[in-house]
Amino acid sequence: MKQNVESRGLDDYRVYLQGHLRDHYFPQRNNKKFIEQRVEDAYDRFVTLRLEGRSVPYAEEMAMRTLLDGLYVSRYDIIYNVVEENSLIGMRLPEEYWPDFTVHLLGLQPIREILDRYEVNGDFLSRETHQPMLIELLGTISEILDDYEL
Repeated sequence: MKQNVESRGLDDYRVYLQGHLRDHYFPQRNNKKFIEQRVEDAYDRFVTLRLEGRSVPYAEEMAMRTLLDGLYVSRYDIIYNVVEENSLIGMRLPEEYWPDFTVHLLGLQPIREILDRYEVNGDFLSRETHQPMLIELLGTISEILDDYEL
């Protein structure tokens, strides 16, 4: 099904997905088989829709939805947002440290336990348990900063 039908090529989808996975610290960022399968699925979706007569913008939008299905928000994104949106944390830690601090937090057992308990994955924001989890994360992150005396 790999025909020229006015779309991004496989490489464009691959580069986009790899960047998205890397920038948001998704665990699949180094899984070549996962990436290749997603890229092929997205491209096939685009081609199928174009062959059905759908417009290029519509086919591209549907292909991107296929490419990013379940990869809309990462654990990194959630932790980073807690750090970024809470003024108490922001006052204790300079903004330029937030990305590295977020990566550090993701490696800590108490943070992982909270994320696991709430079953955080790429579509987590659509669940009702989002707010209680954020409150719990905020408390845990504050305790961690207290331990670091920041």
